[in-house]
Amino acid sequence: MIEKLYQSIEKLSGSEARNLLINMMIKIKNMRESKDLQEELLGELYSLYDEALGVSQSKMEIAFNTVHIACGESTAGTLRYGLGRGNKVIGIPEFFSIGSIWELHKDVGRKHRYEWLKDHINMEMDYLEEEYERKITKTLEEIDAIPGDVPIVIWTADNAEEQTGMRYFMYLLKEKPNDVLLINTSLAYQELFVVHDDQYFHHTGTIYPEQLKEMYKKNVAKLLSVEERDRYQREWILLTESKEVLRIWQNKQITFVNESHFDSFIITAIQKLHAEQGHKDFILAAKIIGEVLGLLKGSVFDAFLEYRIRELVYNGVFEIKGIPKDMRSYSVRVKNNVETLSE
Repeated sequence: MIEKLYQSIEKLSGSEARNLLINMMIKIKNMRESKDLQEELLGELYSLYDEALGVSQSKMEIAFNTVHIACGESTAGTLRYGLGRGNKVIGIPEFFSIGSIWELHKDVGRKHRYEWLKDHINMEMDYLEEEYERKITKTLEEIDAIPGDVPIVIWTADNAEEQTGMRYFMYLLKEKPNDVLLINTSLAYQELFVVHDDQYFHHTGTIYPEQLKEMYKKNVAKLLSVEERDRYQREWILLTESKEVLRIWQNKQITFVNESHFDSFIITAIQKLHAEQGHKDFILAAKIIGEVLGLLKGSVFDAFLEYRIRELVYNGVFEIKGIPKDMRSYSVRVKNNVETLSE
């Protein structure tokens, strides 16, 4: 058995091995902190172990009475932990605020999106080549296989990624007879919990599992009518007529903007960091991105900001030191002749 375990681990890609380790560490941490959930978490660890060995999951599939769909594997993992047994969670490994979504519900659109991401976005651990297509295909198959007699809950929030994703899910479910319910976690958080003036949750993945569970228990999910589902499906089709690659959530709607939309925030951030230095030295790209994410409250994908930093280098706004393999491998600084560009 030990030999089989070695062989199974050797077959994992870098990203798969990393995700497996992260999931195991999170569950062990949760077991140490919550004695009440130890039995359930131990079962989940056994499932991860069996998955690593390639054991068929169909033999140990836990019965579920509700299916939940969310944007992002991290958000899906948070929901799985918060909701517990009886709930199947499907998380699509996508980032719908960036990249082309032109004709994404068709093979030609998926290929077009993949090519744009490959040409513009740095993905760690060869994510695009090793996992992206395989995981997308698996997720679409999972959604297609949802039984027609179970309710489906779509989780969204007030951001372009989840709002775009929600409309995509609605389109994928257009032939399904299931009841479809919608939970907007931004609104639910304001309704159920104490919100400070500077606190606003723009993304489902930033909310604690216990709070997501409370939202679900409090029955904040809205059952969508046939007309509402049709409207979201039509909105998806309209969105996919454009080949623009950046979307923001503005005035309660998804808005296409130029891909340089966040450049001024990047320049403002690096000028602020230069001022703190007292001189204009090179600054790690990851540090600049962290500063921008703080300014924008995390409402943009960090890898897109890294792409824009490279574009500012190519366009002569920044100087570069290092090789831009990823945001931690190089540094930049503003050139003297663009000191006031963000003003």
